[in-house]
Formats: sequence, C-alpha cells, structure tokens
Amino acid sequence: MRVIIDNFGFFMLGQFPKGPIGGLALTILLGLYTGISAFFVGIVVASLSVVPFAPLRWLGRGFVMLIRCVPSLVFLFWMYFMLPRLLRTELSGMQTACLALTLYHGAYMAEDIRGGILAVASGQWEAARSTGLNGAQTFRFVVMPQAIRAIVPALINRFVNLFMYTSIVALIGIFDLMYAAIAVNNRDLIYPLQIFGFVGAVYFVFCYGITKIGRILERRWDWAPRIKTFTAAV
Repeated sequence: MRVIIDNFGFFMLGQFPKGPIGGLALTILLGLYTGISAFFVGIVVASLSVVPFAPLRWLGRGFVMLIRCVPSLVFLFWMYFMLPRLLRTELSGMQTACLALTLYHGAYMAEDIRGGILAVASGQWEAARSTGLNGAQTFRFVVMPQAIRAIVPALINRFVNLFMYTSIVALIGIFDLMYAAIAVNNRDLIYPLQIFGFVGAVYFVFCYGITKIGRILERRWDWAPRIKTFTAAV
C-alpha cells in the first residue's frame, strides 16, 4: 500500500494547489454537475415524450432512441471529435465531457421519468383540472411530484451508473480519479493491483453512499398504506 500512501494527495486532488484540481475531487464535481444537469434534461425530454402534440412527442422519443442505441464511449467520442467541427468553435475536454454525460444519462433518466408520469392515475389529472388548474399547472404541481417519488429507486440507480461512468472521461484526457490512477500506474508499472484496487474501492464507497441516500428517500417518501393482515385487505 506504499504506492497509495505516497500518491494519496495526487489521487484526491491531482496537481492542486500547484496546478488545476483533479483526481477524486474532479470526479465528484463532474458527477454532481452532470447528475443535476442530466436530471433536468430527463424532465424536459420526458415531458416532450408525453405531450399531445405529435411533433414534440416524436422529438422527445427520437432523442431517447438515438442516444440509447449508442454506447456511452462512442457517444463521448462523437461529442469530443465531431461537435467542435459542427459548431465551428473550440470546446475544452471538460466542456465536452460534461455535455456528453449530461445528454447521455439525461436520455436514460427521461425514460424513467416518463414511466413515472404514465404511472400516475388518470384520476389525478381529472381531479386537478376540476379544481381549476390548467394542463401545465396540473403537470407541474400534481403529476410530476408523484412521478418523481414513484421512481426514486430507478433514479438512484441512474445516479450510481452516472458516477461510475465518469471514469470514461479519462480517455479524452480529463484528469479525474481514473486518469490519476493510470498516470501513477504508467510511472511505477509494478503496482497495478494495488492502484486499481484502491480506485475500485473508492468508487464502491461513493456508489454505496448514493444507494444509502436513495434508501432513506424511499422510506421518507413512501406514503402508501401498509396492509398488515389478509383480513384487513378484504
């Protein structure tokens, strides 16, 4: 474990404070930023996928279909190599990575959220409209809160996947935890088991923490009545 102790600061912060922040700190920042952004992208795309206006519905579902049929690494390379050419502008690796992870995982979250929306009983829409709420207000204040609560387990699973998939940004030169591990391994060469075992343990700890937070939210938001006995059910 000497190699881990000697390079612990490098794994945690990269070259900071003598250089840009990196390592685990950058992985966490990337995960937080893209997780929040992907969630809002998912809400927008899921909303488009259920609107009565067909062109918008096709747009939302087409976006999901396109991204879900492409591997995440291929999509990252598309964004990294093609997007600057299409936009005729320079994009940093971090900008490209954030955009690629946001769009990719936003598409998957959109399907989870769409499933939650469709799971809300039609009576909820009718009851909200009968109180004078218009369609947009009904969707925002009545349907969407119920949909989000119903799909907490699925969303937590997406956030776990997103945090793990941040490791692929090392392939385009982003100095995250995985890139730091690769750099140390390429320098020392004889400790791959210790280095990547440590990295795997770090990812496990954070993903386990995200899962525990999800369990807490599930218990807090679970308002469904519990049937204790068969007699009570009938």
